[in-house]
Amino acid sequence: MTDVSHHALTKVPAVTLGFWVIKVLATTLGETGGDTVTMTLNWGYAAGVAIFGVAQVAQYLGGWRF
Repeated sequence: MTDVSHHALTKVPAVTLGFWVIKVLATTLGETGGDTVTMTLNWGYAAGVAIFGVAQVAQYLGGWRF
């Protein structure tokens, strides 16, 4: 294995119990939030994309401060 391929493999996160817990929680919360905005509140998909897009940009910009 070359240095380049070994370096690329080390950038992959370890699949541990914590990984799966975070993955399941993120998927569940994302699906529930998306369904709430687009279907339960009847705001439509465009509003859902806008709301979650703004939230994602806010998280990205907030990460620069810390």
